[in-house]
Formats: sequence, structure tokens, C-alpha cells
Amino acid sequence: MAEYKLFDGDTPYVSTAAFHQHRERAPHLEQGVHQPRLYKAAEYVKRAYLQHVRDCPGSRNCVPHPISDLGCGDGGLLSLIAVEGRIEAWGYDFQPSNRAGWDQRGVQAELLDVFGGDRGRAVLGLTTVTTEVLEHVADPHGVVRWIGEHSRYLVASSPWNETPESHDECHAWAWDQVGYRALIEQGGFKILRHETVGQFQVVLAEREGVTGCVSS
Repeated sequence: MAEYKLFDGDTPYVSTAAFHQHRERAPHLEQGVHQPRLYKAAEYVKRAYLQHVRDCPGSRNCVPHPISDLGCGDGGLLSLIAVEGRIEAWGYDFQPSNRAGWDQRGVQAELLDVFGGDRGRAVLGLTTVTTEVLEHVADPHGVVRWIGEHSRYLVASSPWNETPESHDECHAWAWDQVGYRALIEQGGFKILRHETVGQFQVVLAEREGVTGCVSS
């Protein structure tokens, strides 16, 4: 198993609001290197939604399937998943330049630092998404455990092939596939799907014992 901490101290500068304050918007959905992993993540969100429907077929007590996208960027993934049936999707990001994308894509998002001081203001859905996020935060293990306290499903992606010698300078952590699985599982999740898409690994995981159906 390989897991690499790529910074010294407790908080990497690349995870702070100050670092992201003046960064340009990155339209990942339109970028060839990122588009495939976003479509795979959207596929996993749909799988979670369909499982939710199967768990309470025809039930009037089956609540809508809410999706929260933490670190949603300019809303590319939200624009792919917000059109599915009874899915209600929203996101959070703290990079100001991404706001333009939310308006253009017609998605619901808020400018909050949900991995820092605004965590208490975040609402997590039945499925929570963290694509290309965990490698940026100071405490990815704590983030996954926090999500596990609120969400049945987790859809996550990060690079699978980075090392201390070769990694994006904006990343604070790196994992191989075994290390990433361990990161997700320590949050109380069971891995349902785990695939590589180019340089990225994408995971669908479930916290067992939660259905999202309300007893009549």
C-alpha cells in the first residue's frame, strides 16, 4: 500500500483559500484529460441513484436522491448529474473564479470552504462526490470519515500514479490504488467500484446499513 504526504506541517498552502483566491477557472468538462473521469464519476452517481430506487421500489416514502459535490469546481460534474430523474444536486467550492461556470452551466452551488471554517454550513446528500479533491486537502482521512457520518454513497477520484518524486505541485497527498482503497474504507465505506480512467482512479463506495427510505 502506498500513501504519500507531500507537505510539511499541518496545513498545506495549496489547500488554503488564499492559494485559490486568484486562480483561473478550470473548465475540466471540456478538457480531454479530465472529461473521461468526470463521465465515469457521473456514471457512478447514476448507479448509486438506481440502487437507491431499487431499495424502495414504488414506495411513496422513498425520498428524492440528493447529491452534494464537495469541491465542485466550475460545475462540470453537476451539469452531468443534475438532469437525472429525482436527483437534486448542489455543490460547494471556495475558488471565486468558478462562480462564472455555475451560472453558465445552470447548476446550484455555493462559495464556501467546506473543508475549513465553513464545514458546519455544508449539507451533505445521500451521495457525496469528491472528484480531484482529496489530494488537495490537509486531512483527507478526516474528510472521508465526516462524509461517512452523513452519506450512504461516496463517489471520489484522484490520480493513481503520483509519487513524492513525480506529482502535481498543487497536490498535498498521493495514493496508489491500494492506498486509495484504504483511505475510503477507513471512513466506514465498502468499495463497490474502483476503476482507473487515464491517470485517475474513480471509486464508488457505500456505507452499509443506510437506505434513504422512510418507514411508513
